Amino acid sequence: MFEALRRSTKWIVLIVVITFVGTLVYVGGVNLWGGGSAGATAVVAEVNGEPLQAAQLNSQLAYRIDLLQAQGARVGGLTREAVRYDALQDLVLYQLQQQAAKAMKVAVDPAEVDQQVDAIRAQFPDRETYRSTLRQMGLNETHVRRQVEESLRLRNLREQVTAQVEVSDEEVARAYEAVHLRQLFIEADRDDAEGWREARATAEALRERLAAGATFAEVAADGEAVESDLGWVTRASTLPAALVEAGFQLAEGEISPPVETANGFRILQAVAWRRAEGEAFEAEREQLEAQLLAQKRQEAYQAWLRERQEEAQLVIHDPTLRALHHLAEGELEAAEEAFRQAIASDPQNPYLHGLLAQVLNRQGDQEGAIVAAQQAVATFDRDPDLYLLLGNLLREADRDDEAVAAYQKASELSPYDLTLHLNLYGTYLQMGREEEAAQVRARLQEIQELLQRRQALQEELEAEASEEQAGAEASSQAGEAPEAEPEAEAAQP
Repeated sequence: MFEALRRSTKWIVLIVVITFVGTLVYVGGVNLWGGGSAGATAVVAEVNGEPLQAAQLNSQLAYRIDLLQAQGARVGGLTREAVRYDALQDLVLYQLQQQAAKAMKVAVDPAEVDQQVDAIRAQFPDRETYRSTLRQMGLNETHVRRQVEESLRLRNLREQVTAQVEVSDEEVARAYEAVHLRQLFIEADRDDAEGWREARATAEALRERLAAGATFAEVAADGEAVESDLGWVTRASTLPAALVEAGFQLAEGEISPPVETANGFRILQAVAWRRAEGEAFEAEREQLEAQLLAQKRQEAYQAWLRERQEEAQLVIHDPTLRALHHLAEGELEAAEEAFRQAIASDPQNPYLHGLLAQVLNRQGDQEGAIVAAQQAVATFDRDPDLYLLLGNLLREADRDDEAVAAYQKASELSPYDLTLHLNLYGTYLQMGREEEAAQVRARLQEIQELLQRRQALQEELEAEASEEQAGAEASSQAGEAPEAEPEAEAAQP
């Protein structure tokens, strides 16, 4: 049983991975298989006059939710609405690329399509397994061929758009160069003006000691600064830009003036340099150039896509999606109006009230936000996320007892949600609610024990499946082994 299920799942995953691997890179992960449902032909939006149907949106929404859940995320009703808007954006981008490919007459070589389809089919032991797997997915070979062709068309579009992008020798050299830095860190709070001035004065005094011959270790030993090794730093480093800029201005062994950063002052020393020269550089040059070219082409393509988005005529018919679009654009008043219109059409939708609460809170209407959140839980009192939203709003309004009541309701509705209870535990500690924090800590212990039991059961099932597979393979090998020939009888005289 386990082995049959494993084989079936393996082939389905294989189909998805092979046919989507190209498309995901170019369209941000669009589920192009589609799917039917009630109201599937309803138009939720138009992109330059071309419709996007509910079936496409629902399919892409399911795809995104599957990805989130595979990462361990819990997708509640409020989150689902936000993900639904993200799914719409995926489809808009995909539609824009399709339109561009058509306008630019981007072609696909049928021979390459044949090659890709044959490669997919070759991953299966036989044609019947391939076809039965497709049937399980509600597909056929025509669907696969169309998907492969579309993936290749979008790849060719990207290549055509970015064909003029190049990488210069100077860019390769700058990307290779690195400086090995160490630092002295003098911590300070920017909001404390006097403390900030004192930290600056300390940093300048320490810099003078270093210039007079003191070592980093000697200066750090006095306790006024912390010494650390920053290692090899490239221009693409995630360190604060001020540090990177200062470091690359230093000669080997040179010490910088105090560098101001968000949380204090730093004094740098260039320990060593890695220059773009010699055999070591030449050995990495080709690979580095390829990486830079891929990065520049990706950036160029994303910039091109943004231009297409800015130029596009997007009409959103779905009222909730239209409201979320206003919210994403920072148009809070328009978002509020759109959510109120959506609520007028669907007053029993609790998540519309919850989303309105978030918009009102961002506008500074704290009381209005609380009222909207209370309406959300009154409409549907079984969603912990709605109570969590209400609790957070009440807490911001310093109505702590009411906030705790909302938090406790959220806990009751989802008693074994690890993420929720970790969130509540931290919140109670911040609120100074030690008794409630202790209760949640005990619940977290219960959840941990449950997860351990679940893990043990999973390992037991996997061991059973492995034994079943090993037995099946042994039986198969025994069946394929040639029969032993009887020993020749002794020759008779």
